[in-house]
Amino acid sequence: MKENMFTITTYNYSDENFDQWVLENDYHCVYILENGRDAYIGETQDAKERAAQHNSDSPKNKNKKYRFIRIHIITGLLMEETPAKHYENLFIKLMKVDNKFNIVNGNDGQRPHYYRKNEFELYFDKLWLKLEKKGLIKTKEFETIINSSSYKYSPHTTLTEAQHNTLTSIVHTIDSDETQPHKEKAFKIRPILISGDAGTGKTVVATSLFYYLKSNVRFKDKKIALVYANPSTRSEIQEVFKNIKGLHKKDVISPVALTKQHYDIVICDEAQRLRRGKNLGKYFVNFYKGNERLSFDNTHDELDWILENSRCTILFYDNKQSTGPSDITHKHFEERLHDRKRGIRPIQLDEQMRIKAGSGYVPYIYDVLYQRATGITLFENYEFKLFDSFADMVGLLDEKEHDVGLCRLCTGYAWRWNAREDKTLVDISLDGVNIQWNTQTGGWLSNPDAKKEMGSIYTLPGLDLNYAGVVIGPDLFFDTHDNTIKVNKDNFVDDKVKNGVTDLELREYILNTYAVFLIRGIRGTYVYVCDNNLREYFKKYIVG
Repeated sequence: MKENMFTITTYNYSDENFDQWVLENDYHCVYILENGRDAYIGETQDAKERAAQHNSDSPKNKNKKYRFIRIHIITGLLMEETPAKHYENLFIKLMKVDNKFNIVNGNDGQRPHYYRKNEFELYFDKLWLKLEKKGLIKTKEFETIINSSSYKYSPHTTLTEAQHNTLTSIVHTIDSDETQPHKEKAFKIRPILISGDAGTGKTVVATSLFYYLKSNVRFKDKKIALVYANPSTRSEIQEVFKNIKGLHKKDVISPVALTKQHYDIVICDEAQRLRRGKNLGKYFVNFYKGNERLSFDNTHDELDWILENSRCTILFYDNKQSTGPSDITHKHFEERLHDRKRGIRPIQLDEQMRIKAGSGYVPYIYDVLYQRATGITLFENYEFKLFDSFADMVGLLDEKEHDVGLCRLCTGYAWRWNAREDKTLVDISLDGVNIQWNTQTGGWLSNPDAKKEMGSIYTLPGLDLNYAGVVIGPDLFFDTHDNTIKVNKDNFVDDKVKNGVTDLELREYILNTYAVFLIRGIRGTYVYVCDNNLREYFKKYIVG
């Protein structure tokens, strides 16, 4: 997307020399008339003629009394009448909330609905930031709030400019109320969908947004919830919230808790983990009750619950991190949200800020696992290392734990949980090193004994590590005859994942699981591969 698609050109309006203006583009435009205190916002196909009309002596011209001194004309190659009317409506609404100027428009203009609306909404996000740089709007108050000493999501994470910009886009979308149905009976509420790879800071934006809304007087009467389907992530965020003034542990809820009451605003992080009625195990009882509360049958899922029970829905989503058949499929997610009667308000978050390897690391991991990589890529300032000895990897990880902390082992479900019933038993034995599976899900990172355990996919998604020690278990092997990474179903013991799925689906779930582990580490990732042939394959792409 081109950031310079629309330009803002400022003219001295008080000279009344409109005919001498040289407009960069003779297209439809949006304009802002202002005197430093008052402002009028409009749209037109002829900026010179409209400027002269605003300055005329006609008794119908109510704007002449404001003595405007500047006009800011916003246009570009793609500016057409319908997008111009859309932008006019957004600027009027948002600049009223911003309060930099007294907006003198008698109404909010039109709110058009058109085929390319999503495209122009993404352009608008960039344009709004240009207005801030020109001093036509105030700095958003959330910057003051979330950077105050009373708020800190994580000692390992700081807000970047890109995350601030994403917050701006979300907040002005909420303020404009543009996600509400275009026509009440013919259309549905549009969710705000924030897409981004692992490490782009979706969770930090989600929690910062929640803190901002709860701290802002304009939203004090709103019922707001932060939703996590994954119990371990939910537990971690609950622990953070209970120590922040103005927030409460009860603010962070499960999808099934959402079915008990209606909310004004729902923020759902890790929306790819929302569940459908497949391979749910013991959770099916709660799933059934959730659908029953909303008078749904069990063909409905947790995304349906959120869409049904919130007036404004904000979803943070990365389809590549779906790791099991209980997750709503990406295809079904897309079908629901991109339905003609609903649609989405898209926002992109694409700056890698967590993983020090940079923005190329996450795509590279998926390319290696899915055998799309064409050669080795090295990452500066990041320890990405393949080990021939598991004992050596554990030894180095222990050193890193002593130096920087937050270092953990993790692997796929390729070993049975024997110690669940008998704490004296060993779950995993590699190179003479004996380890048990994680003894808890929520709060695992804060447990000092966790560094001696092996984390699972039920423990780590959504959480950050300084260094991750990833074991590619015997559930994967490399078939040298077919030159393909394959699944050994006999060595994969998670029945909740493998029951009722095709071999192709199971392979994707397992590969995505290992991808999730390989993108957890902020400072580095260590890798040990059980299958010898698969280890040889990885040596082509990871330095030993």
